[in-house]
This record gives sequence, structure tokens and C-alpha cells, in this order.
Amino acid sequence: MIKERMALNYLKKYWYFLLLIFLCCKTTGQGLQVSYREPWGVVQLRYNNNVLINLDNNIGRPLNVESSKFIQKNGTSKVQWSIAGGNRWDNEKKQFSCYFNGVGLTTRYRQVQDTLYLDISLTNSSADVFSGVSICPLALNFGQRPKNFLQSYPYYANNIKAPAVITADMDTYKLVVENQDVSKKVYVGLLEENNTNGTLYRLWTGSHPYVGMQDFDPQSEIRLSPGKTYSFTIALKFCKPGVQLKNIASKTFSSYQKAHPFKIKWPDRRPIGSLFLASYNGNKNSQNPRNWTVTPLKNISLTKGEGIKELRKWLMEYANRSVGYLKKMDAQGMITWDIEGQEFPHPLSYIGSPDLVGKMAPEIESLADEYFAVFRKAGFKTGLCLRPDSVIFKGGWIDHVIVKDPAANLIRKINYARKRWGCTIFYVDSNVDPQTGLPMDYTVFKKVSEKFPDVLLIPEHESALYYGYTAPYEEMRSGAVLVKEDVKSIYPQAFWVLNVADGLKGSEKDDLRNLINCLNEGNILLFRAWFNDEPTNNLIKKAMNMSRH
Repeated sequence: MIKERMALNYLKKYWYFLLLIFLCCKTTGQGLQVSYREPWGVVQLRYNNNVLINLDNNIGRPLNVESSKFIQKNGTSKVQWSIAGGNRWDNEKKQFSCYFNGVGLTTRYRQVQDTLYLDISLTNSSADVFSGVSICPLALNFGQRPKNFLQSYPYYANNIKAPAVITADMDTYKLVVENQDVSKKVYVGLLEENNTNGTLYRLWTGSHPYVGMQDFDPQSEIRLSPGKTYSFTIALKFCKPGVQLKNIASKTFSSYQKAHPFKIKWPDRRPIGSLFLASYNGNKNSQNPRNWTVTPLKNISLTKGEGIKELRKWLMEYANRSVGYLKKMDAQGMITWDIEGQEFPHPLSYIGSPDLVGKMAPEIESLADEYFAVFRKAGFKTGLCLRPDSVIFKGGWIDHVIVKDPAANLIRKINYARKRWGCTIFYVDSNVDPQTGLPMDYTVFKKVSEKFPDVLLIPEHESALYYGYTAPYEEMRSGAVLVKEDVKSIYPQAFWVLNVADGLKGSEKDDLRNLINCLNEGNILLFRAWFNDEPTNNLIKKAMNMSRH
């Protein structure tokens, strides 16, 4: 009897255990459903109640090979429009295969819960070196433009300047397109199809630019000799909308951070004051050609004799007044944007060449040392605005010109400012590639950071990898508060310098909450330090007192 009761209790526990498993599976069950059939393989794809592909009902689209590139034996390039032919579907392997221009393409589909993997292989059967291809393996019908996407804007990455992870945020789910192998530099992304108002997006991948692409990185090209094969994998991960990106693509971000470790050593997160000594007003003033605003305008030349004495008087008054506001804000230091003055209009205004002060603003050459000394003696770090380019003079005009080695140019300027004025904070203006208009390659700042590990670099423009070596500049008036999720997924320690000026536009409660959240994340606030900027500075002080930093 006792044995029978024990057996009965065991069965009850066993069935209870099975019930628990069933309920768990029911709750967290698989929402991704994929159906396959000749000739294209994937004919239906849905996630929960969202139908993204149903070729029978003209929802979504099948694979499309757009174009390809070859390097011929004589060294010339050959770009061809490509059409997939010889299509074949292997239902047992779940593998689609086709040919284009002497290249064999196979795509094997693997589903693991709510992730669909596309294992893509390219085999070169031509007599030339295969350089790359632009492919759209699928086209997904979202029904509406993802919430985080701009109209007609393409979204892609290639594991070079950022992890190849693209996120589409929908109302009821999130899709993450990912290339987990960070050693593979092929592009993956989502491209809005023309004339669909954001409803249809092509899943795009390739080592050759799609039609109309302006910023293709040649590092993504492959060099596949005849008879060789190149393989890579794309993952389509579906999940609930609230899941954090760092948890969805943790493997990719972890691998990426190992390849590009976080190098910044700047523990001081107190605010920094911004200072401007001049302002271009559109008028040519022979009495005050650099447009100094630190002194009241008088009928006296500020470029010689008594005028320079007058300039010194007001410059020192400006410096000491600013020190008072820096102390009031418990700031760590300041940045002077225009030690060379502002003789020329924007975008020429900020010269960013402290070594040219004597040539561009000779009246302040003898005063600059005393000016920076005021801040150093008060215990504050000093900083300057730099530019990675050089200045050439054309009579009474200047031009900013690109240099072959912007890193070496910045290193030279920093070295000058450190030795002369002890500067350790540097805002870097106009750090863009002149050919693409995109931020300069992160390696520019990597080299500078490695040369000066004890300085803070604040570039105006940035890509994800900048955050490993710099604290990029952002403005609250543009809506910025927190570092983007994809950056924090690579570098949890990432921070930026947020200019608060003119950025407090909501209620005091909302503005205060944003500032506290910004500070709690480890960011640095930039404030105007040459006057009593209220109520902004008072709100910054409140946030500092209420934050964890």
C-alpha cells in the first residue's frame, strides 16, 4: 500500500512537471513560422500575427541578385547586372541554389526558435577574380515603416565601423538583422523599396554596392579566385519590442568589443564650461578684425598699443568672471572655442590651430598664456577647439584644407597646446571625410588617443567605434539625452559630452529627469560659463545633486 501511494505521488509529480513544461512552452513558445516550397524556398514567413512574406498572395518578394563585380585577368574591373538562373530547391536540406555570371549561390535556411539563419555561400566558377555581389535574399512586408526608420533612408552595417546589426522596431515586435561573425565584412541591412511608403523592405547583403549607394566601403569587397568559395551567415531575429538589443545580439557585441576594446580613461564626469571670446558679425572692422566680444566696442584699435592693453584688461576680467561660474557649477574645466578669434564667417570661424595664434591673432599672442594661467591656477583643466585640417592663407582670406594624415596633424596641435597651456580637453570640429561627408575613420582618433591617453577628445561627428577612444559631442537642443542603444551594447561604459545650451524646452520636471538620467549614465554636461545662464545652470546643479555621479 505504501509503495502504491509512493508510486501515485511520483506520477502526480511527474505529470505536474510535464504540465509546467507545457505551460512554459505555451507562454514563451515559438512565434516565427516559415514555410518552404519550390522554386524559391521561402514562400511564407510570419511572426505571431504578422505576415511578412506570402508569395501566393503577393506579400513580400523572393531572392533577387542585383549586380556583381569581377576583376579580369588584365586587372580591369567588370560590373554586371545579374539575373539568377538555374534555380533549384532542396527541401530536405532547406537549401536554395542558383547561378549568375559564372558564380554559384546557395542559401541554406536554419530556424532556431524565433531566429531564421541564412547560410550563404558564393562559389566562383568563372575565369576571373570574383570581387562582390549585391543580393536581396528576401523582401519583407512590414505593413508600415519601422518606428526607428526615416523615410527612404537605408539602414546597413558591415562590421567595419560598427557591428553588422540592424534593428527594425515595430509596434508588436522587434526584428534584428545580424551578421554574427565580426571577421566577415559583408554588408547586411534593410532597404526601403521605392514607392511602397515604408511597407516593403528588402533584406540586403553584399560585398558590392546596391544601385544608388554613395558610401560603399571597399574593405567589404572580397577577392575570390576561380574555384574558391566564400561563406557567411545572416540572422533574422524576432522578439518582443521591449527586449534590449544587447541581449538579442550579445554574441556579436561581445566579439566586437574584444576586437575593439574600450580605451578611455577619464573618470571625472563633472560638467565642462564652454567659452567663446569672439563672434563673427558679418562686418569687417579694422579696429577689431578678430571680432573680440570680451571687450566693449570702443573707438580704439585692439591690434596695437593701448588697444592691446584694453583687450588684456577685459580678457582677464572675462577669465576671472568665468572662473567664478565654473566654481559655482563644480566644473572640472573649460574649453575655449576661438583662441584665434573669429575673423571669418562660419564654417571657417573656428580655426582649430593653436599654433597659429601669433599669425592669425597677433594681438592676443602675448595675452593667451596669462589667460589660460587664470584657469589653471584656479584648479581647472583647460581645453581648446581643434580641427584635423590645415589653414592656408590667400591674401585677406583663408581656406581649410584636408591633410594626408589628420591623426598626425591633431597630435601636433595637441602637443603644442599641452606644452604651452597645459590643455587636456579638446573639442574636434569638422572631423568628416571630405569624399563621403561621413565621420572620419575611427582609427584617426585611435592613434591620437594612444599617443595621449590622458586627454579627453570630443569629436563633433562620430561613428560607433569612436566611443572606444573619445566622448563624442551632442546637443540637447537636437533631442539627444542618452547614448544610443547600439553603442551602449558594444561599450556599456560609453559616454558623450552633451551641450545643454538652449536644450531645456519642456517642463522643469521633464528637463530635470532627462538631466539626471544623462548624468546617471556617466555622461558629461557642457554649459555656458561666461555668464549666469539661468535657469539652465541651476537645473544642472539640481540634477548633479540628485544623480549618482
